[in-house]
Order: sequence, then C-alpha cells, then structure tokens
Amino acid sequence: MLVAAGIGAGMNVLDVGCGVGDVSFLAGELVGPEGSVVGVDLDAGALAFAERRRASLGVGNVSFQLGDARSVGVGGVFDAAVGRLVLKFMSDPIEAIRRIADRVRPGGVLAFQETLARPTTTASGADQPVLARVQGLINDAFAATGASNEIAAGLASWMRAAGLVPDPRPLAELAYDLDFDPYDRWAPIARSLLPKMVEYGLVSEDEGTRLIERDLRDELRRGDFVPVSPLMVGVWARKQAR
Repeated sequence: MLVAAGIGAGMNVLDVGCGVGDVSFLAGELVGPEGSVVGVDLDAGALAFAERRRASLGVGNVSFQLGDARSVGVGGVFDAAVGRLVLKFMSDPIEAIRRIADRVRPGGVLAFQETLARPTTTASGADQPVLARVQGLINDAFAATGASNEIAAGLASWMRAAGLVPDPRPLAELAYDLDFDPYDRWAPIARSLLPKMVEYGLVSEDEGTRLIERDLRDELRRGDFVPVSPLMVGVWARKQAR
C-alpha cells in the first residue's frame, strides 16, 4: 500500500498511531537516508518498545513522539501521513483525517489501511468453532470500546468529505501464509485482549484462559488449517494543491 500510495525516497512521513513501529520502519526503508519518519502514538509503553527496536536496528531516519497526531505539535509539514488500524479507534474519522491532513503539504498524500470483514468469517467457513468463538470475542472487545473491525468501506468517502482526492483503485489484501502456525497468529491477539474481554463481561478470566491456552491450541494444531486474516483495505488520497 505504501508503495502504491507513492511513498518514496527523500520524503518526510508522519506515521499516525505508530504503536511499536512496524509501519514506521517500513516507511523508513522506503524514504531512505535522505527522508525521515516520525511515529506518533498515545501509548508510552509501545513507544518505549519502538525506540528500543529502533536502537537495536541502528535506524537513523525514524523517530517516535508521544501524543495525538490530530493535535500534537510534531514539527514541520510532511510529504505524507500514513496509518494502519488507527482510524477505527477514532470517534470522528472524517475530522481526524481533516486534522491530520493539516500536517501534510499541498499535493502530499494520506494513506490508511483498515479492516473490512468480521474476523469470524475466516473460521466459520473452515469449521473451527473454537477459533470462531475467540474471533467473535476479539471483535466484541473492540466493539465495546467503540472501535470497529469493519470500517474500511468508508475510507474513500471519509477522505472525500475531508477535502481529499482518493485514488480510485484501492488495494485489498488477505494475509494467507502456508508456513504460519495459526495458533501463533491468534493466541497472542486473544491474550492481549483478554483483560478487556473480562472487563466488559464478555467472558470470565478462567473461561477465556481455557479457550486460549487449551481449546484453541488443541483445535488449531490437530488439523490442517491455514490462518486467513480479515480483509485489509488500503486507500490513499492526495491533498489538493492550493
């Protein structure tokens, strides 16, 4: 998606909701030593981990900053702003895109990737009832916070409403890896969200632990099942030149 959106050598890029830096490092490779990437996130713990990764990799063109990319002063005007799985957490994505676009130069690009399909569809068709239950709990935990796993269908229209010109050819992808252990894909996600599942009354801690650590492992490792991600949709748009 980043390549299709035009992220390239020498550009200065803002990574919105960078988390532990995965997208920031990808963008850093694309912009090269003449470019730069600033990753911004609200989670100080994630940023500390991202900084440790940056130092261990010896990356000099990526930096991280604590704050909200919609309002924090991150310095300068960027050639591009990118984000992956971040608009889903914002109550007003159109206003968020508009405010992020204020930090991008005229003629610059904004590129976001979000999910479209409910994750349960990847298990229900494969007769994996425990995985379908776990995926449903994951989806419900996000929904309980106000976030959505199905927002990608609105990306292009939100960008237009924010005054941008979206590319008419978005990129939709499924992650389908024959060499990836399906338990190693889903168990860490479920573990990280288990406290929220318990907090919102979706499952007890004992039941959730049993589902993740025993039932899910037994189901996924006894059969020939390839894990498929939800549909990931990337949409990018140009900011009109003044």
